[in-house]
Amino acid sequence: MSETDEIKEWQTQSSKLKVAFVLVMDGVSFHYDEENGIMFTAPDFYVENLKDRLVYAYGCSVRPIINEVK
Repeated sequence: MSETDEIKEWQTQSSKLKVAFVLVMDGVSFHYDEENGIMFTAPDFYVENLKDRLVYAYGCSVRPIINEVK
């Protein structure tokens, strides 16, 4: 991770069980509520990699929608 990688807050309602599983395996802290779904902080490159991993390694049929919280 370089100095220019900004940590951002993200949220998703897609594939919640698989997203939570991978976040736990990676040691990424997150919280969940019914309104917002899973919320966590990470740099952009981690989230893009996470989407690909969920499809190719963990069986998601489509890339999950993970949005930045503004």
